Amino acid sequence: MNRLIACLFVVSGLSLLVTPASAQLGVAAGLNFESMSDISGSSFSDTYDASTGYHVGLFLNLGAGPVAARIGAFYRDLGEFDVSLSGFRRSVSLSSLDFPIDLRFNVLPTPVVSPYILAGPVLSVPRSEDEDYDEALEDFSVSGNVGFGLSISAGGLKLLPEFRYAVGVTRFVRDEFTLAGQTFVASEDEQRSNTAQLRLGILF
Repeated sequence: MNRLIACLFVVSGLSLLVTPASAQLGVAAGLNFESMSDISGSSFSDTYDASTGYHVGLFLNLGAGPVAARIGAFYRDLGEFDVSLSGFRRSVSLSSLDFPIDLRFNVLPTPVVSPYILAGPVLSVPRSEDEDYDEALEDFSVSGNVGFGLSISAGGLKLLPEFRYAVGVTRFVRDEFTLAGQTFVASEDEQRSNTAQLRLGILF
């Protein structure tokens, strides 16, 4: 909860740097998945059961032209997973604070429904409630994010259903770390945070 509050303060501070005419505030929440294939369930319950966690936060849309920017701050729960190393075997929880910076490209806009695509980097600050494992995590990691969505006018609000996929550029575990008094070296291709997301945003 403290991390979510920190997210809210970050975005609230950013909102003071832009004029009301050029920025729109929104809230969003959704589910995380290990791969895109996990979203292809035959029902909502199947898709929900396949999720590995959730995310929730705020974002700012900057600009209203065919190409615009979006910045956000999200708390992401990555769920629990088993860490099994020599001398260290336990289930640990993992979460992160995500700060996406998106470029949004409008495609064939209409008065009611406007599709768009987006892309940009995501800066993440990973954390674990397990103190030993938390010490093994990097201070931050970077991923590349792409996605698409719809802007749907609904009264005075806009609904933004989105699909997003992020590919880890850097790892979220240190090159060398100590757990249970033993030193481990992570392989080059391990511990990158790749994730698919379904998200629903509301733009005010």
